[in-house]
Amino acid sequence: MKKLLTAILSSVAAFGLATSGYGLTIMPTFDSSITTNANGAAMMTAINAAIQAFQTNYTDNLTVKIMFVNDTNVDLGQSSTWTASYSYAAFLAALQARATSVNDTNALSKLTNSSVDPVIGGTSIYTTSAHARLLGLKSGYGPDGFDSTISFNMSLMNFTRPPTNSDDYDLLSVAEHEIDEVLGTSSYLPGTNLIRPIDLFRYDTNLNRTFTTNGDNAYLSADGTNLVARYNMDPGGDYGDWWSVHDTNRWAPPGVTPHTQVQDAFGAPGGIDDLGVSEFTALDILGYTLAGTTNTTATSPNITVVSGKGQITLSWPTNFNGLVVLEERTNLSSGSWAYSVSGATNPAVVPTSLPQKFYRLGPTPPAVGNVVSHEIQPATPPQYQLDVHVMRRRQF
Repeated sequence: MKKLLTAILSSVAAFGLATSGYGLTIMPTFDSSITTNANGAAMMTAINAAIQAFQTNYTDNLTVKIMFVNDTNVDLGQSSTWTASYSYAAFLAALQARATSVNDTNALSKLTNSSVDPVIGGTSIYTTSAHARLLGLKSGYGPDGFDSTISFNMSLMNFTRPPTNSDDYDLLSVAEHEIDEVLGTSSYLPGTNLIRPIDLFRYDTNLNRTFTTNGDNAYLSADGTNLVARYNMDPGGDYGDWWSVHDTNRWAPPGVTPHTQVQDAFGAPGGIDDLGVSEFTALDILGYTLAGTTNTTATSPNITVVSGKGQITLSWPTNFNGLVVLEERTNLSSGSWAYSVSGATNPAVVPTSLPQKFYRLGPTPPAVGNVVSHEIQPATPPQYQLDVHVMRRRQF
């Protein structure tokens, strides 16, 4: 949604209108271990290219903040992400409210309305701060102001494509792998006393849910029937990643030629990978919106602007999924969008005597409640903890 207000803006300096919240924004902060490195510019270019891959493919009104670090003590890449647990009933209600694709419809058809999850029968679910904010389960960032810190062993990386060293690893691919985890694709395994959202879509070849580190029969499936990718079951890698192409006897789904993927548990030297069907499907069923996959109305919601004496009246439709309130900010270059006091009602009346502000439509503000009323935010703040996931080199 983009509204041009040339006539009004020329006469009312107190008002500004920004483009729609449709569009994932990942804000990188680069540690001095990168900015002062001789190859720092190339490192930042590769990381920004990975960020652009997400921002191009997802249309969600979400800002994610990540600190990027060069650390030779990690293997290939490592994400240290702020996480917390939430009511399963609240999570399910929020996920249902964000259904926009065929994958979403199929995935939700396997989740009956209940206050307990269908995997372990628990009443809580554990996810990242970015994912919780996408669903309206929380607001704000981690205690340090970020959603995650992602570290790379830059001494092992190729910074450009095509790769300059066949023995090194593609930084852009590793960055996409780690950002995927920040957005919420990791499993809670090897722990089994709680689940993460993606664990709801973990099936065996008999099309039964599976949540174990035993055996080797676990796949991602959006509909409980079609297998998308086979999960890694090597304890040396993350259980929420895919089996790597080197394990061709374990690669999936059947009938598809094995190939490397961004979310492989173990990286391969000399190659390059980008987000593919497996990664897109995982984020899609977690509530993220892939560009071009929406099932809702094809038109964008607009703010109707009526200029009056000493005031501007803003109104907008309320039948757009998740975009029904007004947000504001005073500076488009910095700061965050916040729910507008003027937008508490629709239409909203904005006095022209106020300092300049920019307005857009944003997601419904979270409500506080309990399981019975399907609250969207816990009554008490979540207890954050850091969740660490590592991408390792394949040991041949």
